[in-house]
Amino acid sequence: MRFDFLKYRPHKDELMLKTQLAKTDLFKDYVNWDRVGMTLSMICGLHCFLTPFLLIGLPIMGKYFWAHPWVHYTFSLLIIPTGLLAFARGYRHHKNKKVIVYGLLGLVTVAVTPILFHKFRIDLNESLIMILGSFVLIYAHWLNQKSCACDKHHRH
Repeated sequence: MRFDFLKYRPHKDELMLKTQLAKTDLFKDYVNWDRVGMTLSMICGLHCFLTPFLLIGLPIMGKYFWAHPWVHYTFSLLIIPTGLLAFARGYRHHKNKKVIVYGLLGLVTVAVTPILFHKFRIDLNESLIMILGSFVLIYAHWLNQKSCACDKHHRH
């Protein structure tokens, strides 16, 4: 015996709403996530570049603010979701695997380096590695932005 009458059948307005929600994208028309990601990566790179100079000139500020672990964790918490969102949205449009490779390389570098340095006390040149990770991220965001612009330009 079949119980088809017990199955839930959505109303056509409900189906239309679900279709519209599936087509929407997080902050699609309002935020350029690549620019946000490039800006955050640039700030992170500048922080890592300037910290050694500030440490020499301002020992107290360097010890208690600039080189403090929470600064690096805060940068990571801002950069990682922004990068993931920008790279995922861009890849859906242009399918450029270079963006994903460079993006993930930069994100992993920015995420893992402070943990290795501050939590596990692994002796490495944290500033240099973070600067390189920031530059890789900036390049990945730039490549993502150019790939998305090219994709829009060629879509007729």
